[in-house]
Amino acid sequence: ANHVLQKCIVTMKPSACQFVVDELVRQGPGIASKLARHKYGYRVFQRLLEHLMPQQTAQLIEGLIADCVLLSAHRFGTYVIQHLLEHGTDGQRRQVAAALIPQMAQLSANNDACMVLDAALVRGDTETQDLLVKAILDSEDAISAMAHTRRGHVAVLSLLQLAGDELLESAKGQLAKQALALKKCRFGRLVLKSAQLDSAAAAN
Repeated sequence: ANHVLQKCIVTMKPSACQFVVDELVRQGPGIASKLARHKYGYRVFQRLLEHLMPQQTAQLIEGLIADCVLLSAHRFGTYVIQHLLEHGTDGQRRQVAAALIPQMAQLSANNDACMVLDAALVRGDTETQDLLVKAILDSEDAISAMAHTRRGHVAVLSLLQLAGDELLESAKGQLAKQALALKKCRFGRLVLKSAQLDSAAAAN
């Protein structure tokens, strides 16, 4: 049934899909989070974010943002939050980032959440990017821990590309302190190379 619903959303005009939104909203305020965590429902939610008008999905998105920390670290919810960051408005992206920042220590240690952090960095405006970078750097050992993992290191690579001069130097400084440990890990070596710290690691 979820495949049929996805096909309807993709092929029909947004106005013709309003019945899907109406039915979901009728189920109560927790439905957005519940659907995003369902092993089939999260794909339906992705299609809604891709193909419906912002005013149609606004109420459902409010529910996502309210639960975005939990969803970011969920095996299915993470994909919905990433989709929201890709297809949502600038204001919605800022709201998600504002919710993530206070929980950075928890999120940076979670592989699924690291994908959301990467999407938030890449899709955010300059101010949001700076706030996210600062939050990662202010969270003890977060950047080096992320640099060791398959999904976390991707976010670190984005951070190194997007950080302003002062924050970039701070990031490189933290990574340099962990260069020996990072050198032993494939993902860590990629981060060291991007940060131009691979020669320092080799020296150690």
